[in-house]
Amino acid sequence: MSAPAYLVVQGKVTDLEGFKAYNAALPPIYKTFGGHYITVTPAPKVEIAEGEARNESILIAKFPSKEAAWGFWNSAEYQAAKKLREGKGEFYVTVLEGFPGT
Repeated sequence: MSAPAYLVVQGKVTDLEGFKAYNAALPPIYKTFGGHYITVTPAPKVEIAEGEARNESILIAKFPSKEAAWGFWNSAEYQAAKKLREGKGEFYVTVLEGFPGT
């Protein structure tokens, strides 16, 4: 059984209006690689259990495998969409492999 992967994005959007085109471009690209959102949580709704709040929104997307997540990230479609995000905020992105069968 293959292990799923999770794309985790933490960030601050500084241009909400300009960010809309980027957001609109993503769903079909996620679908192409079998990905879907688990959560998109705006910074004010992130509940801190420990440590200091970083005032960052968090997005978690699930993919069927690490290869699919990296396929999404490195695809020409996503790279084109990513250009729409430039100058619209600061982001920290990770790809995490899950446990098989989760």
